[in-house]
Amino acid sequence: MLFNSIEFIFLFLPAAVALHFYTARYGRLAAVTATTCSSLLFYGWWNPSFLLLPLSSILVNFCLARAIVTETPARASHITIAGIFLNLVVLVYFKYANFLLAVVENTSVAAQDVPLALSFTTFVQIAFLTEVWHARRRVHLPDYALFVSLFPHLIAGPIVRWNELSPQIEDPSRFKPNLHNIALGLTIFSLGLAKKVLLADSLSGHVARVFDAAANGLPVTGLAAWGASVAYSLQLYFDFSGYSDMAVGIGLLFNFELPINFAAPLRATSIIELWRRWHITLSRFLRDFVYIPLGGNAHGPWWRAFNLFLTMVVGGLWHGANWTFIAWGALQGFLLILNHAWRVLVGERKQPPWANGIGWVLTFVSFVVGMTLFRSANISSAAVMLKAMACLDTAGADVVLGATADSWGIKHGYISADFVRIWFGNTWTMVATVNTVAVLLIALLVPDTMELVGYRIGEPHADWRRRHLLPKWRPSLGWAFVTFCLFAVAFANLNSFSEFLYYQF
Repeated sequence: MLFNSIEFIFLFLPAAVALHFYTARYGRLAAVTATTCSSLLFYGWWNPSFLLLPLSSILVNFCLARAIVTETPARASHITIAGIFLNLVVLVYFKYANFLLAVVENTSVAAQDVPLALSFTTFVQIAFLTEVWHARRRVHLPDYALFVSLFPHLIAGPIVRWNELSPQIEDPSRFKPNLHNIALGLTIFSLGLAKKVLLADSLSGHVARVFDAAANGLPVTGLAAWGASVAYSLQLYFDFSGYSDMAVGIGLLFNFELPINFAAPLRATSIIELWRRWHITLSRFLRDFVYIPLGGNAHGPWWRAFNLFLTMVVGGLWHGANWTFIAWGALQGFLLILNHAWRVLVGERKQPPWANGIGWVLTFVSFVVGMTLFRSANISSAAVMLKAMACLDTAGADVVLGATADSWGIKHGYISADFVRIWFGNTWTMVATVNTVAVLLIALLVPDTMELVGYRIGEPHADWRRRHLLPKWRPSLGWAFVTFCLFAVAFANLNSFSEFLYYQF
């Protein structure tokens, strides 16, 4: 069941919200139990056979948390470490077993059926056990089960911490309908749906054509490679930030405030700033549970550089069992090291306005190059794309002008193979160019969802908001009309229910 599907929007979501507040009439525990059941139904809708895994994980980690609270500090530390190790073993078995076997045997990686949301729930459980160890406070099973399984954040985040959500679950005042939160939640949900359907999905066809061409060994021109990589960077941003917006909006319908996951990252003028704005809850998890335990910046610049690099490699590997993700993480680590070195070199001097412009160009280009690795099916197809991007290469022109590329272009829906070849290469069209530029301008100039509505929960810093001409959101008939129209346009374009890109991670 997808957030952008008819059965979710018009059947499951209204029923789940109604059940939540109806059962709350019989007490907080009844509502918590009912919404936990709704969330497990949402999870099981995908593959009922995998439902046993989250149920087992909830019970095992709850027992570990109880033991951590009741045992002596020394034994509690050992139990915490054992619990973290156990969660990682489950993740490695289901997600990386075939990859590790292929590395050992030097063979190709076989596809592996990974339970839905396993990476996200593993990080949630690890953070939970650590927080219980620090707080040494008793945990109640119904509250904990809802915390883990709450369906708005269950599949693709944001990665929520126990100390963020548990006080809300324990608060009886949150189990009564709040009209302001309902209005705000529906607005945020509609804006997220529009991001996904109207912006991200509009780029998906072209992105797939170019990257599939590279994966199939077909020649890709420099313009085509750059165009597809920029388009994918925008597609991933609007797809994932759209999902995160929808998750926050759904949470507000239940009076639960989930943290912000994106803060206009494509406006960043440095790679450090970008990673403070992009997938914020993952970045803070990697900081708290990988970078700082490694020593952070406590042992000098060289160790900080090593810790940054290793942290980002871990972040890349978390996304999937593929060398492309490892390479992507390594690139991000290298860029962060360069950025920190540059800041040391220039010091704290105030930079002129033109420097910010150069910083944005360098940051965006670096981000796009990284997304080329991230999207490519394997290292060899990534090499095809990167070679074209580096050289504006027209290698294989004989093939491009031959029947193979011509028939391939027509087969995949191009109106005129000759037009495409002459102007932009065999996989890049004027329509895709205009569409990509328009979406980029929206990312840079139009207020982000959370800027527009003034939602600040879990906000990492305040300087990402900017003044803009559009009025701030407030409950009113005008905003209700705008939200309804936006939802109607997005709904009218739900001609196919595409999955969110981060579901695969």
